[in-house]
Amino acid sequence: MCETDRGSLHRICSYTPTLSALIRSRQMMKKRVPPSFVAIGQGQPGARKSKALLAVDSEIELVRKLVPATTNRTTIFGDAATRAGALQALQENTWVHLACHGKQDQTQPYNSHFVMRDEPLTLLDIMKKDIPHAEFAFLSVCHTTTVGDEETPDEVIHLAAGLQFSGFKSVVGTLWEVDDAVVKHVVEAFYKYMFNPKDGVMDYTKAVWALNCATHAVKTKVLLDQRMVFIHIGV
Repeated sequence: MCETDRGSLHRICSYTPTLSALIRSRQMMKKRVPPSFVAIGQGQPGARKSKALLAVDSEIELVRKLVPATTNRTTIFGDAATRAGALQALQENTWVHLACHGKQDQTQPYNSHFVMRDEPLTLLDIMKKDIPHAEFAFLSVCHTTTVGDEETPDEVIHLAAGLQFSGFKSVVGTLWEVDDAVVKHVVEAFYKYMFNPKDGVMDYTKAVWALNCATHAVKTKVLLDQRMVFIHIGV
């Protein structure tokens, strides 16, 4: 059990872009395969794309160490973190941790994207692919749950929702900009609660609980706005 303020465990919040998306995620829970984990980081996007994220490589290495050793785990970063490389990794793994810049397109939500080394990995790219065994995604990326076009029905189409629509049953995303230098504290606490070192079990249904525990555990290290920035979507 994690240390939290009195009663806070009874007020854990989880969201879904649509009721049908949540129902679909729950229906697919029976179709499970042995878990595999990929951590994708792009802290040095191509020229003129975005500013460098200096803490990304260390975050990716931290995540790799926290994933149970019994799990098939890989990392993709630097020159290897391209649009094609990231898209292939999403298709081949059940769990993904993504650390990079995220861009929300306010007029064309499906063009919202993750910034890779060469070309952007768009929401449309991901939704067009078959990702049959996807389970969990942690988006250590800015604005992944910010709505796109506020005047259209596409308002629920943001990066985190797009991953849920693509098959990921549980997603952790962000509401606004994350601080590259301090997010590692939340990430570390989250995965320590997610994984039991004694049995190595990977259970994505623990994500909302683990996120709640993590944000309370780091309250002396991380400012409130950087703890509140993360939200859970899905199962």
